[in-house]
Amino acid sequence: MERFLQLTDSREDQNPPDGDHINIHIANPTTSAQYFHLLRRQIVTPWRKPLVIVSPKILIRHSKAASKIHEFAPGTTFMPVLDDPATSTDPSKIKKLILTSGKHAYALMKERDEKKLNDTAIIRVEGLAPFPLDDLRKVLQRYSGAQKYIWSQEEPRNAGAYTFMSRRIENSLGISVAVAARPELAHTATAIGEIHEKEHNQVIADTFAF
Repeated sequence: MERFLQLTDSREDQNPPDGDHINIHIANPTTSAQYFHLLRRQIVTPWRKPLVIVSPKILIRHSKAASKIHEFAPGTTFMPVLDDPATSTDPSKIKKLILTSGKHAYALMKERDEKKLNDTAIIRVEGLAPFPLDDLRKVLQRYSGAQKYIWSQEEPRNAGAYTFMSRRIENSLGISVAVAARPELAHTATAIGEIHEKEHNQVIADTFAF
């Protein structure tokens, strides 16, 4: 993912904010409706531009990734940022915001629900480039009482979307995000399943330890 993000001409200072004019669009959808709308948008837009979708195949079978039929209905569209549906009733109780992208969100939601943490919201950034400045600002404004911001990803710190996203979040929104990720690596992941699972569990633990 980080290689494609490095190829974009997105501005770190977001002045002016990214728009459809940037050279590559990159997305990491987590629901079937989001994936559908991305493909549909790619066809119906009057211009042609590369679209990179980095979502893994595992979400095809993930029960949480299934969408309701109304999410495909006329008037619906791709959402660059997905708010946490679990916090819709009272966002004022939220003290910690976890920002993430892709299937990692479902692991975080499972852990949050098992721990019964009612003061934590998990925000999914589905559209990475163009950087969704306005959509992200609109969602974050709901959580006026938030005191901690964490970017959590399953990739190493020097991979994934962290470097790309953290700089833009800080420069354009004035928010510094802590990071929960695997240590920096020269390769994408270990080939040993036991070590991979241990690293994954550590990332989850680190996310909720802040």
